[in-house]
Amino acid sequence: MTKTTFDRRPYPPTTAIVLAGGAGRRMMGNDKGLLPFRDGCLIEPILAALAPQVDQLIISANRHLTEYRVFGFPVVSDPTLADGEPEYAGPVAALRHVSTFAEHDWLLLAPCDMPGFRPHWHARLWATQRASRAAVVIAHDGERLQPTVALIHRPCLAQRPDQMHSTQRTQPPADLAKRGQRLTELLMAGRYALCDLSEDRPCFANINTPEELAALPDPHCDIPPINRKSQASTRHRPA
Repeated sequence: MTKTTFDRRPYPPTTAIVLAGGAGRRMMGNDKGLLPFRDGCLIEPILAALAPQVDQLIISANRHLTEYRVFGFPVVSDPTLADGEPEYAGPVAALRHVSTFAEHDWLLLAPCDMPGFRPHWHARLWATQRASRAAVVIAHDGERLQPTVALIHRPCLAQRPDQMHSTQRTQPPADLAKRGQRLTELLMAGRYALCDLSEDRPCFANINTPEELAALPDPHCDIPPINRKSQASTRHRPA
C-alpha cells in the first residue's frame, strides 16, 4: 500500500525580496538600509521579521554589497550601466531582475526602510490571496496603498507591461527617481487584491529623510535584531 504524504506547510514556498537598492538622494546619499538604528542597522528589523516566515530571502542592493552580505542572505544588485555604475532604475526593475534569482514562484516584497514591518503581515497577505485568488496582493494601511509590501506570483510579471524597457533610456538621470512610482502601475496592471492592514497603520512609517529617522520612536519596532554572520551577507480603499 502506497503511503500518501501531505505538504503541511501553511503556504506555498515563498521568496522574500527586500528592496535596498535606492540611491538615497533624500538621505544625503547614504545607504538607507545600513543607517544606524537601535543597536544595528535600519534593515535588520525587516530581515528579522521576514526570515522565519519564508523559504528564501534575497536583498536587492546596489552599494556596500559586502556589508549587506554580513546579514547572511544572498545579495543581488541591479544590472550595471556601460560605466560600471548601478542603473538605479527603481523598484520595478529591481523586482523583475531579482525575481530571476528567486527559487520560488511566490514573492514577498518588502522595503529596507520600514522597521515596523510586522511578522504577521505574511499570513495576512496569504489569507487575502486565498480568498481572492489574485496573482498580486498589495498591502493597504487604511489610507493608502503600500506597494512595497506585497505578495506576488512571479509568472504574472511576464504578463504585465514592462514600461521600463519599452521606454528608451534617453531620460536624464534626474528622471530615474520618478521610475520608482511605476511599482504601483505594475502591480495593478492585472488582477490584484488589497490586504487591509489598517490596524497596523503606524508600522508602515518608512524612513526617507534624516529627520524622519530621528523622529522614529524607539519602541516603534519591537522585533529583536537578527544574528549577524561574521565578516568573511493613488489612494484606494480595500473592500
